[in-house]
Amino acid sequence: MSWFSSHGSRDKKKEHRPTAETEPQIHRSLALTALLEEFRRGRKLQVLDLGPAIGSNVEFLSQFGCKIYIEDLYAALSARAGGGDGEEAGPEFFAEFLPRSEAVSFDVVIAWDTWNYLTRKELGYFLKHLALFCQPGTVIFSLISILKQIPAQPIRFRIVDEQNLAYDVRTTALRPAPRFAPADLNDLLRGFRVDRSFLLRHGIQEYLFVKEGERR
Repeated sequence: MSWFSSHGSRDKKKEHRPTAETEPQIHRSLALTALLEEFRRGRKLQVLDLGPAIGSNVEFLSQFGCKIYIEDLYAALSARAGGGDGEEAGPEFFAEFLPRSEAVSFDVVIAWDTWNYLTRKELGYFLKHLALFCQPGTVIFSLISILKQIPAQPIRFRIVDEQNLAYDVRTTALRPAPRFAPADLNDLLRGFRVDRSFLLRHGIQEYLFVKEGERR
């Protein structure tokens, strides 16, 4: 079996469907609108989604003819934490999470809010390894919280349309947010530049990072 969880198709029964009591909020996403410009360029993109498999997102992105790979970063970290060691994940964890393959190079990485659930060291290890799968022009879409606290679990994001995301907050429990500043991200994302950045009113900073260099 491939180390990827999805290759562009997903059983929609696995999609989380909130109840009326947990109806997700809809927020406009300026970065999503900008990101989709990349999908419209006519190339067949290879996309890495670091969130859970959500059927409607796969269906939405598949209309652009892209190949989608899904690896749930938070789920992998949670499974590791279940081992009870309580230590930060090191480089070996991320190398196992994304085994190196010379045949795979991503054009787009959709990180959602997963980086908010890593320590600074863990994010550094992960980004250093992720860079092996990126080429000049690779775009990373990330949502960074600027609030002091975040939900204890990542938000499930569903693409409503080309301008809006549904935020499905699955728990009322909170945890401290790492609150990565732009300077932190610039330092951790060596070789990338901030292409777009939007501060939203509900405490989310949307980023599009682009790998520097001449596209092959």
